[in-house]
Amino acid sequence: MAGKITHLEVLSQICKHLDHGTADQRKIAVLMRAESNRKFANIGAIAPDIFYFYHIFSPHKTKKATRWGDMSHHNLVAELVLSFLDLILQTEEGIHRDRYIAFTLGYICHCVVDIVTHPYIFYISGDFYNKDKKISSLAQYNHMRVENALDSWLLDYRWGMTPKEYDFVHHVDAIFKSEKKIWKMDPMLWHFWLRGLKSTFSEEFKKYYIGSEDKIIPGDLLNESFLGYLEFHKLMDSRSRWVRGTLKFLDQITFHKVRSSVLMLPLKEHIDKRIMNEEKKKWNYPADPSIVREDSFVELINSSAQNGKEALTHAWNYLENKMSRSAFLKEYQGYNLDTGLRFQGVDSMKEFSPLEEV
Repeated sequence: MAGKITHLEVLSQICKHLDHGTADQRKIAVLMRAESNRKFANIGAIAPDIFYFYHIFSPHKTKKATRWGDMSHHNLVAELVLSFLDLILQTEEGIHRDRYIAFTLGYICHCVVDIVTHPYIFYISGDFYNKDKKISSLAQYNHMRVENALDSWLLDYRWGMTPKEYDFVHHVDAIFKSEKKIWKMDPMLWHFWLRGLKSTFSEEFKKYYIGSEDKIIPGDLLNESFLGYLEFHKLMDSRSRWVRGTLKFLDQITFHKVRSSVLMLPLKEHIDKRIMNEEKKKWNYPADPSIVREDSFVELINSSAQNGKEALTHAWNYLENKMSRSAFLKEYQGYNLDTGLRFQGVDSMKEFSPLEEV
């Protein structure tokens, strides 16, 4: 997964591109930026990643939700988007419909960013899915190190901000406190998302979904994954000197065996500049080494925005009956968000060149 800030920044960049497009494209930008819809678009832009945060401090429980994160990235990606779009078509016009559209378009943005950037991120991080735990653990550490570095660098590049200033959580905290004083995600979004998952992954839903179809109950997969995502990022708030200092101290007393500081966005002076590939060194798609690129990170971000503008326009056209289901599938069916390729799973990723930590 590309970093959370990268996803939100590309969403913002796509809106800027749409501002300079057709009348319909300007409508898309206006809808996603509307104050009542903005958080829902942002949630869509990070949505496939939340499942990795279900009871994150309990590995046994987290594992139950991880399959949903993997399915969201690897299986029936276009079909899930179409399920969302079809649900929107069944919804009366109004604020809920607009929020569903904003969420779905944000979700598409997430998919586009992963498809464009993940081949590079995996290439310089290592074999994330290797069955050898030692190899995969190092790759997963590198993956987080790379993504957080890219996020931090993007903050400085775009806005001249440091991680000490950036407040992420308020962009996505569409939650409320129930009468029983229990925090829950927006129930309308929960129900919309749930129906999309059930429609797309019907067999898996019967076997593996945790919770009720009727209301949010304790342990609900979607709700507690989302709340876990928020809680984790509140805890790891990069503005907190105390948290940053605590993680640094933990690294020191364990002689850097724990390496917990990777959980935080690094400061500019600590970023490994090789990660940005400003020198435009060649790199390969891990799942297809014959695809050789030399794009820098900025170029990948700009490509994501261009491709995202097109994908969001196609989704809008589908809602306006200007694009058929078959045409949408012809354009997007089979994409894997980790390999960046169509009809090629993560087991085909073999080519890596991890950047060793310096």
